[in-house]
Amino acid sequence: MAAAGLAVACAVVVLQPAIDVWLRADYSTGVAETREIRLADGSIAFLGADSAIEVVYDASHRRVRLLSGQAYFEVQKDSVRPFHVEAGSVDTVDLGTAFDVRRRPDGVSVAVNEGSVAVTSPIASQALATPLVAGDWVRVAWSGTVRRGNDAPELAGGWRSGMLAVKDEAITDVIDEIGRHYRGKIIVASDELGEKRVTGVYDLNKPIDAVHAVAQALGARARQVSPWLIIVSGS
Repeated sequence: MAAAGLAVACAVVVLQPAIDVWLRADYSTGVAETREIRLADGSIAFLGADSAIEVVYDASHRRVRLLSGQAYFEVQKDSVRPFHVEAGSVDTVDLGTAFDVRRRPDGVSVAVNEGSVAVTSPIASQALATPLVAGDWVRVAWSGTVRRGNDAPELAGGWRSGMLAVKDEAITDVIDEIGRHYRGKIIVASDELGEKRVTGVYDLNKPIDAVHAVAQALGARARQVSPWLIIVSGS
């Protein structure tokens, strides 16, 4: 009885974050599922795989909270009600645009396809003073560290086509994205390997092949231990 109770308690602790997301979400997707959602104001949210959003509209604001995963937004202009996307402590305010927001294991990233957005966060306010325009991206770590850059605008939200295009991305970030399309677990064997960077285009409809391609690009190895487990290691 005691062992069973402990097992239940452990399961609740592990599953609690997922339960909280499920209870709050207005829209969600499962593994390998994407979804196009037309919001009440005519804006469109493209929800990535294994993702969830909460929508809170009122007379003065339009707020979408990204609870998990990734979403791309095409926003209808409304000078009276600004459009906010909140992901943890990072708030993205639309200034007339289309943009992508992703919750990463270590923080939040925002990339702009069209127009411009203002990104704010109490943990990194000084580094976010200048708005992002088409092609710009920013990554805000939970530690407060900020990285900014510029790439081809079409890379923002490019995953909607089923193809993941990455440029100088850490292996852990790429595997995290591919993992949302794999009905199992992908483990990177070491932090050192996970920090290595890769550039390439990967088919999210074939996640196992994508993992092998990522590993091969760095001379690493991806082993499918079972139908539900892939391990990426240095040899």
